[in-house]
Amino acid sequence: MAPGFSSCHYRDVSPSISFSGSGFMSTYQLGVAQCFLTHAPWILRTAPCVLGASAGSLVAAAVVCDMSLITIRDEMLHFAKQMKAFTLGPFNPSINVFRWLERILNKYLPSDAHKLANGRLSVSMTRLSDCKHIVMSEFHSKEDVLQALLCSCFVPVYCGMLPPTFKGVYYVDGGFTSMQPVAPVPHSQTLTVCPFSGEIDICPTDTPCMWDMVVSGSTLKANKANSIRIVNALYPMNLEVRVLRTEKWGCVL
Repeated sequence: MAPGFSSCHYRDVSPSISFSGSGFMSTYQLGVAQCFLTHAPWILRTAPCVLGASAGSLVAAAVVCDMSLITIRDEMLHFAKQMKAFTLGPFNPSINVFRWLERILNKYLPSDAHKLANGRLSVSMTRLSDCKHIVMSEFHSKEDVLQALLCSCFVPVYCGMLPPTFKGVYYVDGGFTSMQPVAPVPHSQTLTVCPFSGEIDICPTDTPCMWDMVVSGSTLKANKANSIRIVNALYPMNLEVRVLRTEKWGCVL
């Protein structure tokens, strides 16, 4: 089982699952989800809510909508490799992270994504007008699911200047206001998954650290390993090797 999974009380309940904001480090979360599918599929199948913020919402959507986790991972690694070929990486005018994401979602979200996601997928977003944290779980069309995911992943400047809208309202990255969303009552018991080490149920295991940092409500270790992970989340330099080989989770994609 993945490191950090030490909460024994989860054995007797069906917890909700939350995937934190993660950028391109969401490949770690895809690996965790694949481990569950391989070794404990009931954890994903019985989860009453699957939550996600920023890129973690893409992992949550992939789980709920039965998308191929390996395919999504490969698309991310391929795009990361393309970015490395350009000066300034994601900030090069020839690279458009937002349009790539829109294309991937259009390609892989099933036509009945809204039926699979409605009431079970919870997408964390930040409303631009008042910076309020919003969790969207009602979807009436595939376009609703797609737009909610785009809103949850939109980092101003990094993804562009004009934010996307959901139902006519502007939203930006959900990780700005809640990096690790948790399920509301009555589904408040939440299993958290994050690619950064800290006070998370499932995360990389690092050596003890004297300092912690709080990022949008989540407590992470203030160490060199997390600093490297944060850089790779936005500017993936060697993502495949770093995430898929050196992180010690139960099975490798």
